[in-house]
Amino acid sequence: MSESSKDPMMSNKVVEVMVDSIFRKNGIKPEEVKNNLSEKQREMLKEMVTDLKAQVEEFQEKKNESKAE
Repeated sequence: MSESSKDPMMSNKVVEVMVDSIFRKNGIKPEEVKNNLSEKQREMLKEMVTDLKAQVEEFQEKKNESKAE
């Protein structure tokens, strides 16, 4: 598997770990959250995840660039 094909999987894992950690710290069960979210809240969460993914990808690119130098 090439380095570029690993990046999307790694980004998803990072986001999942962060979300799981936050939920555990606050005593929140993912099933309860899914059932109690409004459509607006769902959209906001999707946007947050997209932003986090972009930030992680940018970080990884900078890290790879600094390794190449």
